[in-house]
Amino acid sequence: MPSPRIAIQPTNWRGKGLLRVLLIVVTAVAIAALASFFGVARDYGYLRATLLSGTPEGKYHELATSLADRASRGHGRIAVVATEGSVDNINRLAKQERCIATFAFVQDGTPVPSDVRVEVLGRLPESESLLLLGRRNRAFATFADLRGASIGIGPEGSGTAYLMLHLFNDPDLAALDVRLSHHERLEQLELVAAGQLDLATFVMAQDAEFIQIAVRQHDLDIAAPKEIEGLVRRHPWLNLGRVPAGLYDLVRPTPPADKPVAVIDTLVLANSCAGRAERMALLTLLRAEIPGFVRSNPPRSSGSADALPLAPEARQFFVSGEPEIADRYFPWLVNLMSPAYWVYLLMAVTLLFNAMRGISRFHLWRIDSAREKLERQVEQLTGPGLTREQIRADPPKHVLADPDSHAGAEDMIDQLIQLRARCHRYTSSFVTPMGDEMFYRYQEALIDDLLATLRALYQSVPRARQ
Repeated sequence: MPSPRIAIQPTNWRGKGLLRVLLIVVTAVAIAALASFFGVARDYGYLRATLLSGTPEGKYHELATSLADRASRGHGRIAVVATEGSVDNINRLAKQERCIATFAFVQDGTPVPSDVRVEVLGRLPESESLLLLGRRNRAFATFADLRGASIGIGPEGSGTAYLMLHLFNDPDLAALDVRLSHHERLEQLELVAAGQLDLATFVMAQDAEFIQIAVRQHDLDIAAPKEIEGLVRRHPWLNLGRVPAGLYDLVRPTPPADKPVAVIDTLVLANSCAGRAERMALLTLLRAEIPGFVRSNPPRSSGSADALPLAPEARQFFVSGEPEIADRYFPWLVNLMSPAYWVYLLMAVTLLFNAMRGISRFHLWRIDSAREKLERQVEQLTGPGLTREQIRADPPKHVLADPDSHAGAEDMIDQLIQLRARCHRYTSSFVTPMGDEMFYRYQEALIDDLLATLRALYQSVPRARQ
């Protein structure tokens, strides 16, 4: 009677292959989603910073607000803080009690204490002008005309006040006995209009709305001593600019002619709490908000830029014009360490693993060489005609007949035991590269086989002779 045949269902290899591909794709998507959630930046969601902008009516406060709006559209947050000006910004950077990523607009030439850890991110392409506003009927054609004049220089702690005090410390100007006083900006305008001040000083963009309104409402004009170029050349952080005729009023030309003025760059500073990711984010926002920002940088070395270093992130940004891939997608990693150092770390790890693998290969070579040497010694004892299986099955009695051979066999057994212990130590060593364990285990198996052969020979010798 024929034996019953067992029905075997045919294996659906195509279905299994599709299932494996599907599992691989799902796993890859899950890993990518996890990495995206924890490490990959899709927007400015990681940006949490404070920006010290200056006076609320100034143009740079308006710029800071625009930057904050642009960051918020990318889920970032920049808190814009209105201040009295550059000196106030430096003081706030120095007195931070909590470590918060903070940026500030500071006019060039503002003194920075040596213990304040800040770096320069760049300069804004539009410089600010030093504007001396007075009544139309008071002409100050030369610095000599300022003798005994009263000049408002803005609030205490403002960059304008510091600048004017610094300029009038010049021996030539100090001899004019000019009276400098601190006032709020609107108060200065009212005092000049009332004749209680001769001039009001402002450091702002020439076309700032505040200046245009001030000139029109109070019928003011710009005082521009003709020696202004000589003053500018005495201070490397100043430059010479001009206010074109009719900028503030075309019908009643204001100013009536081109007026030379001193202009000052505005620097963007970052404190030590601002990491690489936050700095790159602000540089990217500035590039998007101000088309000429990258072209006008890095800042020339003058004034504050002499004392403050240019941040490495900014130097790299101005070379390429954009953040690196790591800065764009892995901000948390670059905050821990610069991308260049991650490359160095990767190279170091690669070299370390290669060195470990080289050392492992050297150990394997030494073990294999010692084992082969012992194999040749065993072959000299037994002769080339016998295999190890044959020797273990029927050990030849004459091989260890003399005491020297017997002692030699005992010594070889000790060497094999030590060699196997060394091999096992390397197998379980932490520095043995992954995957090299099987080579050591293979050596252990060869050593065990040779050790079993030697022990069979050793045990075949009569007890009395042992």
